[in-house]
Amino acid sequence: MDYANVSRNGFIYSAYSFCMGEHGGTHLDAPIHFNRNGWTLDQIPLANLIDVPAVLIDVENDVNALVRPHEFVFGLSHIEAHEKSHGTIRSGSVVLVHTGWSKFWPDKIKYLGWDNATESLNFPGLSEKAVEMLIKARQINGIGLDTASVDPGANQAFSTHVLLAKEQIFSLENVANLRTLLSETKSNCSLRLFILPLNIVGGTGAPARILAYCE
Repeated sequence: MDYANVSRNGFIYSAYSFCMGEHGGTHLDAPIHFNRNGWTLDQIPLANLIDVPAVLIDVENDVNALVRPHEFVFGLSHIEAHEKSHGTIRSGSVVLVHTGWSKFWPDKIKYLGWDNATESLNFPGLSEKAVEMLIKARQINGIGLDTASVDPGANQAFSTHVLLAKEQIFSLENVANLRTLLSETKSNCSLRLFILPLNIVGGTGAPARILAYCE
């Protein structure tokens, strides 16, 4: 439907309104999402978002190898395997984890592992121990993956969210198109990101456009 209006002077004037949640699609979780004293979206330093170093850890084969792949949890062993092949993760990096789960988008049942009987969720996520190591030993600025949450779907304690928020670390969820970066990162290039969320003042998060390049 065409909502454009023709003015009395003959030109077209179009202006729409929209309403949406902060945590839909590819989006950024600000620390305040799980920390009363955490940074709001607009308080995250731009240096943590603009032209930042990043690494992409591919665990899709590990996910697919499981009889129940939705129960996959990214752990310390996956970090160790990545660093053995690609070197130590650089301080200040944003870590992206490719599970391959985005292939189920936008099928709600498969992507979320939705169980209508119990209203439970089941999809891969990050372990608290792995994230704690990345924070303390690698001093990361952010972390993200291609599932609906940094916590495994079955983790209703949201312990990974809480840990990240406590340390003022942002997270990226529902990250699209990670598969397109795999061929680039396999050549051991230096991956860098521009993370561009809607700048909602006081926001707990926002939809984000993420641009990547290799240098």
